Amino acid sequence: MKLSRRFLDEASKSVEPIHAQGFFYVSRDYISYYLVFDYYDPLEYYNTIASDEQIFDAEVSKLWANMQQFLDSEVVKVNDVKVSPKVVMIDIGFRKNKKNPYIVFLIRFKAPIKTGKNIYENVYESEVVEYDYVAYWVFPPGSKILRVDFGVGEEEWDVVKSNVLAIYGRRGMKTSGYELIEFEIVELP
Repeated sequence: MKLSRRFLDEASKSVEPIHAQGFFYVSRDYISYYLVFDYYDPLEYYNTIASDEQIFDAEVSKLWANMQQFLDSEVVKVNDVKVSPKVVMIDIGFRKNKKNPYIVFLIRFKAPIKTGKNIYENVYESEVVEYDYVAYWVFPPGSKILRVDFGVGEEEWDVVKSNVLAIYGRRGMKTSGYELIEFEIVELP
């Protein structure tokens, strides 16, 4: 079946983000994270392109390049050393029906984490958020979150059991363009 370019363009423009989740895991040498974006897709764009391997592969390549470009525009540092987050995997699936796709990005970077005090910083372009989101940072057992600073953004956050950080954002809020998490790591095995 030949898919109409006009239909694909229209269907693609109708996809709207509805929610995002981030799961960040801190270890001795790496920070790895999953970003999960949920969408409402009234014309079933993602279901339609899944039927054509060439179009689907092109879409995944476009998503990969766009996310990598976004990551490359950020200045991410761990202990004052610039690090380079990289997309390592993308998955596309559906929640309850074909109008509810999700896209998962697995991102990872080598980080100079050390025993004792560490600082993660991220500087990015401030923006108005298009969807509600939550991000969870999970640090190794025995570690402790010492300080959290999101500049002047409207994010809300909670520290749970001293080594898990939950960050909440709401549609329409403005981010500050700055994040700092200071944490202490005990001796890692």
